[in-house]
Amino acid sequence: MTRKCIAAWSALVSALMLGSFQAAGQGSSTTGFVNFPFSVDGMERTAGLYVPPDYDSSNEWPLIVFLHGGGGNGNNDGNALTERFYRQGLVQTIRNHPERFPALVAFPRCPEGRIWSPVPADPVQSDWRLNVHGREPAPDAEAHVTAVIDGIIADYAVDRDRVVITGYSMGGEGSIRYAALHPERIAAVASAAGSAVIVPEDAPVLARMGVWMFQGETDHLSTAPLARRMVAAIRASGGNPRYTEYAGVGHGMANRVYEDAEVIAWMLDQRRGPM
Repeated sequence: MTRKCIAAWSALVSALMLGSFQAAGQGSSTTGFVNFPFSVDGMERTAGLYVPPDYDSSNEWPLIVFLHGGGGNGNNDGNALTERFYRQGLVQTIRNHPERFPALVAFPRCPEGRIWSPVPADPVQSDWRLNVHGREPAPDAEAHVTAVIDGIIADYAVDRDRVVITGYSMGGEGSIRYAALHPERIAAVASAAGSAVIVPEDAPVLARMGVWMFQGETDHLSTAPLARRMVAAIRASGGNPRYTEYAGVGHGMANRVYEDAEVIAWMLDQRRGPM
């Protein structure tokens, strides 16, 4: 197949994906993948939102928030899900196994030049992250995560005690940090390949919620030693985090995490405890 044919086929696949996504329409009466518009920091943004086919506003539903990895950043174009999302774990899992998701699932997009959640200056971080971000804080999109959660709660029937955040790579890093900063919103966190940076001081807060960390043993971007250190800090603070380390696996392990039915069931089983 020529390079032109490959490009044309890729464009067609993207158009079909985005077309089906847009055709789902707007508003809480539509199911499937829909666009969810919201405003934050004077910016008009669009998140992706999965609404289960049997959604009924007379019942309260769990909400899972997925934070994508680096390279998924982008400014608003009205289409919340791009082809990249369909290759990055949770979206594809929903398409493969919709029966596993009796829940609303949100897919916000981090703006260009930002990371998901704030980290302090000179955090504990891998050599790779130090080379990329240095020791000073990077601009973050924490307010965007809060805005999409609050917007969905306002428009849909959400069980506020069953809001779970998860993410891969930069999203894994951002999810565990956001959970530590917002225990009033988050019941649990599932962080995949997110230990390029850790904040051990977050451990006492994380110890009071469900935590499951996933890490590849040979990952040189987010590293197993940092993941183990964070898990140990949470345990030392009285928590009971789960930790899965994949032997011989590097950074690209999002599909492995989210295709595991036990992981999805665990997220749906989590409830926010007393603060």
